[in-house]
Amino acid sequence: MASSPAVLRASRLYPWSLKSRAQLLRSPQMKQVGRIISVPARMAATLILEPAGRCCWDEPVRIAVRGLAPEQPVTLRASLRDEKGALFQAHARYCADAHGELDLERAPALGGSFAGLEPMGLLWALEPEKPLLRLVKRDVRTPLAVELEVLEGHDPEPGRLLCRARQERDFLPPGVRREPVRAGRVRGTLFLPPGCGFQHSEEPGPFPGIVDMFGTGGGLLEYRASLLAGKGFAVLALAYYNYEDLPKTMDVLHLEYFEEAVNYLLSHPEVKGPGVGLLGVSKGGELCLSMASFLKGITAAVIINGSVANVGGTLHYKGETLPPVGVNRNRIKVTKDGYADIVDVLNSPLEGPDQKSFIPVERAESTFLFLVGQDDHNWKRPGPFPGIIDIFGIGGGLLEYRASLLAGHGFATLALAYYNFEDLPKNMDNISLEYFEEALCYMLQHPQVKGPGIGLLGISLGADICLSMASFLKNVSATVSINGSGISGNKAINYKLSSIPPLGYDLRRIKVAFSGLMDIVDIRNDLVGGYENSSMIPVEKAQGPILLIVGQDDHNWRSELYAQKVSERLQAHGKEKPQIICYPGTGHYIEPPYFPLCPASLHELVNKHVMWGGEPTAHSKAQVDAWKQILAFFCKHLGGTQKTAFPKL
Repeated sequence: MASSPAVLRASRLYPWSLKSRAQLLRSPQMKQVGRIISVPARMAATLILEPAGRCCWDEPVRIAVRGLAPEQPVTLRASLRDEKGALFQAHARYCADAHGELDLERAPALGGSFAGLEPMGLLWALEPEKPLLRLVKRDVRTPLAVELEVLEGHDPEPGRLLCRARQERDFLPPGVRREPVRAGRVRGTLFLPPGCGFQHSEEPGPFPGIVDMFGTGGGLLEYRASLLAGKGFAVLALAYYNYEDLPKTMDVLHLEYFEEAVNYLLSHPEVKGPGVGLLGVSKGGELCLSMASFLKGITAAVIINGSVANVGGTLHYKGETLPPVGVNRNRIKVTKDGYADIVDVLNSPLEGPDQKSFIPVERAESTFLFLVGQDDHNWKRPGPFPGIIDIFGIGGGLLEYRASLLAGHGFATLALAYYNFEDLPKNMDNISLEYFEEALCYMLQHPQVKGPGIGLLGISLGADICLSMASFLKNVSATVSINGSGISGNKAINYKLSSIPPLGYDLRRIKVAFSGLMDIVDIRNDLVGGYENSSMIPVEKAQGPILLIVGQDDHNWRSELYAQKVSERLQAHGKEKPQIICYPGTGHYIEPPYFPLCPASLHELVNKHVMWGGEPTAHSKAQVDAWKQILAFFCKHLGGTQKTAFPKL
């Protein structure tokens, strides 16, 4: 495989679509000689691919064009034909830079099949010429050839061909061995890595083993297994119906067949134990979940858009049976394009008789990785999900952006307003925790929220409300405070017969910065008595863990000092020290990643523009890290699969 870039000029032409061929024939700069189109040798443009000529399908390719006119508009077009001759194409419009060069890693597409900075867009945006076709590779021993063309101008009628190139993309990496498997009842293909150990060491095998399965449709697909073998895994692409002498349908499946496949792999001299991994998509993912739940010798399983219930046919293993989850075809919807949408067709495996179809994953001894497409229309993403209540600070109203991002990470999140919104009070005269208790109960009773408790996330005053909720209310499993104070600041906090008096403030302590902005960092009254001050929230009553996130340049109040007082109070009452993460150069408004720093804005309390603190670079890095910390904290304490994040700052 070539390791250096190849410069491929328009001296050799390959087959192209009838439309592009007709466009070339119309060009006055080209002439037809028999069935050959000759391109003038004076063309200076060159198409550069790296790697050149040939590479594996899962390798990225760098695409660049040189020799164009400065800022010249061009159209890049990619095409390939599958094993049955079906044509797939994609195109995008670009402009060269001031030097007449175009590098898809730096230049955004201006439109076409995609837009924006997408270096591999010409491949992932390929669409079939005839609709409703899926690109599938059945014979991994032959490559797919991708044709790349550079055409003058933009759509709808790009001009003459400037240059072109061809790249063959392999599915059988160099040195990978392909061995058909006909062992007992097992039917499939085993792919073994080259004669070098795992991760390209100089030692020979054995190698980690994987069983790879696809979904409805049956047969045998090998292209994912062959690519994995190139990464150092011994992979068995396993057929389970509609292949050779296997059953023609999946009405009845027996896990003993899959057990035989696992044992075959474990007994192979090129496979190291003590267990194997499983990889499956759709029905294949569901079968991997069942194998991990019933069979021995499974170390890890990756489930790609699989169901948590048995679907399509009856599954047997020894004396146990999982019936298929019920189907209601009346729930099929028809889209405006005339396609059937089956996302709601399955009954819920969480209720009624369909609970018998739920795969007993609690029996599994393996580690799971679930990969979920959140717009999957084959079936619904399972719930319920860990719950979070998200609260912001002074200003009131309802802000939803943080909650919506959290939901994208698998949390059912309630963005909660508490004043100055719809029929809620216009002003915040006092804080009554009974309202927040009602929100907590609402979340716990929601069918898509799993208990027994939920998480709280708040910033500024919202953080202090979250700390108060954790201290007084039941069923709070974890709390994250972003630049909170742990104090009843300006308004009393009430719950039933308990009341926390406000600490109060003195506006005479406002300072005026050189910029003319107000600095309110010192306006609060002194915390007389330290952590035992009567305005301190009794955080020692909280049942769940607390994460305190602190911006060390916060100019709203002394967040670092207050976090220390919260920690001292907890420890003085025999509680565990909370996790505190401090970020230098970071101001008050720590947002989700990539929000710009807000250095100053109007403060409702003083009705003036005040400074919030923070240095742009440090604040930006803090936001990225803090978001990882929040997600890891909630995954750990509310139930999730994300690993713990370690602070980088």
